[in-house]
Amino acid sequence: DQAAAGGGWRGEKGGNINISKAGQQVLQRTSIVVVADKFVEARCTIALPAAGRTILGEKAANILTLQLPQVVRGSLLFGSLQAEHVQQHVLSVEDQEFLRNLLAQHGLAAFVRNGAVLPRKAGNSDKPMAADTAVPFVSPASLERTFELPNSGKIVGMGIPTGITLIVGGGFHGKSTLLQ
Repeated sequence: DQAAAGGGWRGEKGGNINISKAGQQVLQRTSIVVVADKFVEARCTIALPAAGRTILGEKAANILTLQLPQVVRGSLLFGSLQAEHVQQHVLSVEDQEFLRNLLAQHGLAAFVRNGAVLPRKAGNSDKPMAADTAVPFVSPASLERTFELPNSGKIVGMGIPTGITLIVGGGFHGKSTLLQ
């Protein structure tokens, strides 16, 4: 990022490459798109370096021809990723979609697996609370359900029935995480 260099209105600025940061939720997004199993399209913004109203051509060319391809090689190509993490993510997403498709036919609005850590590390974090301080979720027997998933096998947890459900608890105990 050249912006940190300063120099007021006429100083060099730009040079940063940005893309939307995804959270842990699996949502359809537009920043990365897989097109018909043929290619991956990454949509980003690049602040071309400039001084005042003048684009700094050589620096812009460096960003587009050297730095951007390096970012792509380090983040989008399978060979630069940890294969077991990618595989685990894909299997998890398959199981989530499979389970979501079962909810309605079982009269459920949601499901929380036993052992889930609902409280977050902090109010502004998606990361779970540390395992040594968090209390893993355990379903009340009256709401406990069992499902067989294609990758994880049998899972047990709480099936939240459709209708009105009241969720109560202290601050930072996982209510918002559960609702999300």
